[in-house]
Amino acid sequence: MHLKNLFCAGILAGLSQLPAALAASERPDKVRIAVIDDVPSTIAAVQILETAYQRLDINMTTLVAPSRRALLMADTGNLDGDLFRIETVAEGYPNLVRVDFPLLKGKLHAVVRNREIQQLPESRTNDPIKVAIRRGVIIAENTATELDMESIHAESYKQVRTLLEMRRVDLAFVASIEGITPLANADWHHLHILPEPVATFTLHHYLNRRHAGLAEDLAEVLVQLEQEGVRGQILRTVRGKQRDGEW
Repeated sequence: MHLKNLFCAGILAGLSQLPAALAASERPDKVRIAVIDDVPSTIAAVQILETAYQRLDINMTTLVAPSRRALLMADTGNLDGDLFRIETVAEGYPNLVRVDFPLLKGKLHAVVRNREIQQLPESRTNDPIKVAIRRGVIIAENTATELDMESIHAESYKQVRTLLEMRRVDLAFVASIEGITPLANADWHHLHILPEPVATFTLHHYLNRRHAGLAEDLAEVLVQLEQEGVRGQILRTVRGKQRDGEW
């Protein structure tokens, strides 16, 4: 009886190891991830995720696509995932699974011409406040809608700045992600950043639901990269290159 119990316990112990072993064997050799554009925060996120995927022996490649198309391609399974999104955006795509450990955190800043302005202007019923927004930055689009502002889209932050300088808009919304922001560039220093951010947000990596198990593994690896200082080093390098004008 004693031997039988030991035998059963051994079988149960072996079975308990199967899910992890199967998960490892079912991992893809490579993944294709949608990215919005080759801006500094995207570069940082790509480098962090490439490092994480490498630790899982997975080769990560990227495909640049417009913001909503990128989400759709990841949701339908044409791509394996989307680089990063705020949670409220991803909620509309049921086939996306969140990698729980935060990839990046950011703030959305309002920029104006007049240095004496210290807070957002009040909304106007018949003449809405116009705000310049970089196309594809959905947190900026959503914030403008919530504040009853009229969004004027631009294809780059340089165009956003030009719209503000030429008085085509009342203000601009510019993201700062982990200190990586166009606002660090000297070209923006003659403009005024309002003291308080208009929004804060967390960006998570998302995978198609067929990679649900991989999402759990990635979260664990991202924790390791954080604890080992690898993530911080990547961010410092990207911030340094931005200050030096390489991006």
